[in-house]
Amino acid sequence: MRVIAHRGFGATAPENTIAAIRSAADRADAVEFDVRRCGSGELVVIHDETIDRVTDGAGTVASSSLQQLKRHVVLESGERIPTLEEMLAALPPNIEVNLEMKELDMAADVLAAIEGIENRVVTTSFLVPELRTMRDLDSDQPTGLLANRHLENPVTTAIELGCEVIGANWWRCLTTRLVPRAKAVDLEVHSWSIERRPVATLLEQRGVDYVSADRPIRP
Repeated sequence: MRVIAHRGFGATAPENTIAAIRSAADRADAVEFDVRRCGSGELVVIHDETIDRVTDGAGTVASSSLQQLKRHVVLESGERIPTLEEMLAALPPNIEVNLEMKELDMAADVLAAIEGIENRVVTTSFLVPELRTMRDLDSDQPTGLLANRHLENPVTTAIELGCEVIGANWWRCLTTRLVPRAKAVDLEVHSWSIERRPVATLLEQRGVDYVSADRPIRP
């Protein structure tokens, strides 16, 4: 069983920051972070549409310039909201990346940013059109469909999109046929978000390849 540090183990570190990713590297096999476009056009690493929850400021990411975003501190940590390029440059060697695209129309810029990165990067999204765009731009780029609860036939959709990975809620992985169907067509399965080792063990027995967690999972 391989572990993904969700937002860099966001329950124990300032989520989606360079510090979080670095601190998670020796306790996880992969790190996950979220990417949006800010008002001045750059791609930045932040989960929410607004900065209210995670910084000392307020407002939407889409209406804030990078200069404005950089004025704010993330969760009183001293860390700033990183650009995608800054986050990628700070990656420890050998750590894998799950890069979640939170919005449409960023696939081309994401591809440009990750070009030359030696770490394995899987570009993931709940947004089917964005995954389709990524496939059309670069069919060799590993992608992952994140299956929300309303998506019917997620395995079929992932195959149609040319994905290598499918991600789903841990409960869905345990209580539906998603995992065996995915494994039958050679999809790598990621499950979120886990807090307890026994659940991770059940998922491993089910056939899940990676579990995503907000804090390190104790042996």
